[in-house]
Amino acid sequence: MSKTAQCDTRTRDGSWPVLLWEPTPPGSRVGGPRPRVTEPLVLELRPRLNPAASEVTLGRGAECDLVLAEPSVSRLHARFRREPHTGLWSVTDLESERGTYQDGVLILPGRPAPLLCRSRLTVGNVELVFLQTYAAEQSVRASWTPSPVRLTRRR
Repeated sequence: MSKTAQCDTRTRDGSWPVLLWEPTPPGSRVGGPRPRVTEPLVLELRPRLNPAASEVTLGRGAECDLVLAEPSVSRLHARFRREPHTGLWSVTDLESERGTYQDGVLILPGRPAPLLCRSRLTVGNVELVFLQTYAAEQSVRASWTPSPVRLTRRR
């Protein structure tokens, strides 16, 4: 792969932003049943099938770079792209059946929506958080670090 292709998709330090699929709180059924996730899943926004590509596709189909095996997600649901001149990422809904939402607002199909760090995305019934690498590391570390407070029972 050429260095130019790498610079078009990666951040300057060579890392990739991620989508964080956070654990689903028990009993949360707003907007329909949600897939049950018990551990945070980190999905790196990296082209899997064509490493030189400047776009990353997400969907249920095997032809996607990021595959979410969830019936509420369309086969080809959304596309992520990094703007080579500014380095900003955007998401485009690919006319999915249930739509793509950013921070609760429906993204118009075919129109890229800029992503800010910690943007919340909903694809089908799956809720994801867009994080630059540094923020993803902080988030995962915080969720896996044991609490400094220990609760004890009185005897």
